[in-house]
Amino acid sequence: MQSQIQNDIKTADNIGRQFLQAFFQQNADISNFYGNDSILSFESETYIGRDDIIGKLKTFNVSTIPTNYSVQPSNNGILIFCSGSFQLVGETNQMPFVRCIMLVNSGGSYYIKNDIYKITFG
Repeated sequence: MQSQIQNDIKTADNIGRQFLQAFFQQNADISNFYGNDSILSFESETYIGRDDIIGKLKTFNVSTIPTNYSVQPSNNGILIFCSGSFQLVGETNQMPFVRCIMLVNSGGSYYIKNDIYKITFG
């Protein structure tokens, strides 16, 4: 049992790392990462579905630098907690953020089902 869990952790970490590299790549088209049932919580606002989420995220003009992450396997999915900083284009100051992302498996590929995004001031 413990051996299977360790294998699940290694697999989840590998998928999570690949996901983070692709998702935070400069100029990445992130619309393919979300589904019609995806939910984004950004600060005190909630966005539901790919179009609503992408509409909100396109209003950000930021460069994101993830610096730390943890990954755990979950029922039919992968939980990713990541932190780092982002910088508004044209600004010099970076601001810290944390993000909790739940990837779910759908037909052999993963998409973001839940995304909680918080700016961490102070």
